[in-house]
Amino acid sequence: MYAKPEQRKTSIVPALFKVLVGTIGVFAILTVCFYHNELNIDGNLTLGFPWIFYREGSGYSLDLKEHVGYQEFELLKLIGDILFAAILYLLILWIYRFFSRKLKK
Repeated sequence: MYAKPEQRKTSIVPALFKVLVGTIGVFAILTVCFYHNELNIDGNLTLGFPWIFYREGSGYSLDLKEHVGYQEFELLKLIGDILFAAILYLLILWIYRFFSRKLKK
């Protein structure tokens, strides 16, 4: 009738694994969709969807009279993007379950 305590402890591991894999999947899809690479035309390479966590660029500096480049990586924005992907995955999962229950009835 009721699950044993040992079974309840192990049943949470597949659920957490499912959320982790879903979060990584959403993060990867959004990062690919919002990837911008304009380095070949003196532009920027940017990664990130709500917040840009990696930026790389190059160009000619008129002040220095030479070709310069830069790279920026911000860990807090990366963590924010991962949390955003987790929330988005859970929202998608909740909407899917809500409509699948409605269709079954």
